[in-house]
Amino acid sequence: MSSRFELNEASPEEKPRIVIKRSVEAPPEVKKNPFYDPEIWGRATSPEDIYLPESDEGISFAIAAHEIGHLVKEGERTDASLDNYEATRAEEERAWLKGWPYLARYLTQYYVEKPELAVEIIEKYGIIRELMMKTVEISRPMYLPKDSLDGLTLEEQDLKLRQQREKFMAEHGSEVMDIFTEIKSNKIGQLVNLERYVAATKKAIADIIQDNDRIKEA
Repeated sequence: MSSRFELNEASPEEKPRIVIKRSVEAPPEVKKNPFYDPEIWGRATSPEDIYLPESDEGISFAIAAHEIGHLVKEGERTDASLDNYEATRAEEERAWLKGWPYLARYLTQYYVEKPELAVEIIEKYGIIRELMMKTVEISRPMYLPKDSLDGLTLEEQDLKLRQQREKFMAEHGSEVMDIFTEIKSNKIGQLVNLERYVAATKKAIADIIQDNDRIKEA
């Protein structure tokens, strides 16, 4: 195991337990997706299952803000799925809006020597958010009619979803790739410092967990 990967592991005494891995370490099934790109792909299904890109600072912070937004329980859409586009779109928008305030509060700690650079990250976040939401809009044809997977076996669901993805890729894949290229054109030109980036993101996630607990107890 490389030393860089170990930077992302939770220590045994860490509470809450938060594990962040690099997007290049994505599971094999994710890497099979034709839209997978380690520079801009991320995932956060739980505090112990987070993948973030070790990319340009502008991209890395924007994607981190979005992914940790999915961990915020307030207003969460649990009905988002590939046969419910509207719910999925609402959840994607919610994640962008909810995650950013948590991460933004730690930007000056990352840019401790040049806090003025945080302003550029804020600007890039807004641009990248809009571009990523464009990909969600474009992806509408990939979604099946609501509840159309009901009553199907897992094998039948997988086949139907795969066919839908392949059709979408053939018809709209180039549009998505063009947006990915535009996102990459918004780099600030500085590779993220992984250790400080992970530290800042873990603090933001710890705040989210704390707020989630407050909501649960209310």
